[in-house]
Amino acid sequence: MDNTLLDQTEGASLWDTDVLTEFGAALKRYKQKGNSESFDDFSIVQDFRSIAAKKARDSLDVGADESTFEDWDLEVKLWDLVEKLLRYRYSEKQTEISAKPFNSDIVFEQQMFLSDSTLYELWILIDWLQSNGPGVDRPSNISTTKWLNTQLANSIENFDSDAPIRLGKSIEPQDQEQDNVFYKYIFDLLVAGKFTDAAAECESTNNWTLRMILAGVNNYLDPVIDKEVSDRMDETTQGIKKKVLWRRTVYLLSKNDQVPKYERAIYGYLAGDLSPLEVSTSYESDLLIYFNHIMLNEMEEKLISSGRVPKSDLLTTFPKTNLTVQKVMNTLEATRPEESEHELRILMGSVINQRLPTILNAAVQKIDAIMTQETSSNAIMDESYLLRAVVHLSIFISIIDPQLIPVSTRSNLITTYVLILRLYGTYDLIPLYASFLPEDQIREVYSMFLVDLFESDARPKQLELSRAYNLPLENILKKTVELAFNTTEPFYRIKSGVSLLDKIQDEDMKLIRSVEWFIEAKMYSDAIHSSIALFRRFLLTGRAKAAQEFATRNSISSLLKNYDVESMGVMVDQEVSEHEREELMQYSSLVTAFNAIDEWQKKAESASTYAFMTTITSVTTTLKDTIATLFLELSETEYEQALIHDLRSLYIPFLIIQLHNIYVSGGSKSNAFFTDALELTNVVASESTKYYQLFQNCDRLKEYLRLVAQCSALAASEGL
Repeated sequence: MDNTLLDQTEGASLWDTDVLTEFGAALKRYKQKGNSESFDDFSIVQDFRSIAAKKARDSLDVGADESTFEDWDLEVKLWDLVEKLLRYRYSEKQTEISAKPFNSDIVFEQQMFLSDSTLYELWILIDWLQSNGPGVDRPSNISTTKWLNTQLANSIENFDSDAPIRLGKSIEPQDQEQDNVFYKYIFDLLVAGKFTDAAAECESTNNWTLRMILAGVNNYLDPVIDKEVSDRMDETTQGIKKKVLWRRTVYLLSKNDQVPKYERAIYGYLAGDLSPLEVSTSYESDLLIYFNHIMLNEMEEKLISSGRVPKSDLLTTFPKTNLTVQKVMNTLEATRPEESEHELRILMGSVINQRLPTILNAAVQKIDAIMTQETSSNAIMDESYLLRAVVHLSIFISIIDPQLIPVSTRSNLITTYVLILRLYGTYDLIPLYASFLPEDQIREVYSMFLVDLFESDARPKQLELSRAYNLPLENILKKTVELAFNTTEPFYRIKSGVSLLDKIQDEDMKLIRSVEWFIEAKMYSDAIHSSIALFRRFLLTGRAKAAQEFATRNSISSLLKNYDVESMGVMVDQEVSEHEREELMQYSSLVTAFNAIDEWQKKAESASTYAFMTTITSVTTTLKDTIATLFLELSETEYEQALIHDLRSLYIPFLIIQLHNIYVSGGSKSNAFFTDALELTNVVASESTKYYQLFQNCDRLKEYLRLVAQCSALAASEGL
């Protein structure tokens, strides 16, 4: 993955930094738990669900478009599914019940649920769908009197529920309309799992026949013989014994074309038939009808195969469908393609069918395609819920089952998410998410962020958080500095000449700020070694201003003193040799000479005669001292001979020419400075210093000799 996304701003409004912060806070609470055994890992997804639920409500309050609400609503369902289903899969299973022959069917069914994980998961899925379904609003036009208009019209002789069919007569149109409203309402209540509410509505509206039919939903329970489950229910005999026979009766009612369609749908749902799909209006409602069908069929098949159902109750044979959860979801892909293709529904399907690794890997490929701009639109921003969901899902899965999701998949997802956090300035969350990566990936991902973090007020917090989350800070910072040197290398090419006029470039500051990570983290040994590398790169390519900037920001003497304190009685990561110490001090001396030249250029023209003389004396003394000692001791050792030779060849001629020019400028105040400039030639030509060889090495001897000739002419004109 690259940083393409960082250059994209279109669609940014779709991201809510509050959401980034809130999801991060949930993970932070997990990190802060320490060794607490009381912390429930599933509280993480409970927090995720709460955040999504609040955003769903907020989207309604502000009048957001329907798709925004749908995204949040589906995310609520996702986190609730993860909690309910995975909590069961990863929890210690309940003690099984041993049903006796004399027990009621309800005890046997309870035994089936506890011993058959597939059946129990199906029950969880039904509960999940019902608890997350839309609320069922009570219609305002429900009549409390059954068929009032028909009674007033006296259009049929009897008013029991079967009368219209039996007599071949119809009730009044107004009553038909009210029945349609009522039955749809009851159907919606049943699909939502609100059986008690449905029964109460039947009573309040005088629909007593339906009320009696609904009584068959409850399994027979005898608290005397069913002690295994009776302590979990009311201590009274309840339900019906002939549940299988009751199911076949309502199934036959659902197939009677003379019964209104929503009433038929009620009977079909109670029987576990698929006919209610005809009136279903949503993807989730379809799922409930299918899952209800599978569960009721499975339970009945087990009762029959166990010999608990007399043949006399098997009046009607239900059609065999052999449906499974996977087959149901495949079917819905064809019948409800648009809803099925929503990424969050696909993600939920992968949780249900235990295909998370495959789906998350597909998400990585999709995100990779977007990041490399293989797609035509900025889809990663348009579908922010997808990235947020898969990242946090993969993190949570890694907590409860570290082996389930491949490390590479999780790493790619988190890496992309870190780019999002970086893009929106939520820097404090980056070390948190990096902490969920393997160590080698932490170094890679976090260093890519730190290498470009220049803001002084943000850097201390990163160090603090890195330590708080137990990140391998030293290795991260080493990788950061290494990355800075590697990525900026193409900008630094050896060139002839040195300039004190060139501006500091972005790549210079990138290197400086990267090396300063070591100083800020008090990793002084690494700071010294990287500072040496920094000076070498700047000075060998003639970037004197960059070297000045680093030395101005960071005292070399203080750095060495801090190292001395650090190394007292402590095994440092890398010892600093005396030669390295001397090299660093020589860089400091060279920068002092650069600063003196800058000071001269600022003050020379406007200074009074006295100030001029004071300044020129100070500057020339500094330059002469630097020229005389620059890397002299190191040049007499075997330490970095080629490097020291190159630096002396580049900077001693440079300083001599600068000193010569300053003397010539001083000639306007005193002819003695012309003499000083000409006497420099003796130093250059001296066999003891052999500076002339350094001029030859850098190809500046002719340039210097021209300057000397010009000075001689000026001196001659002054009578010297």
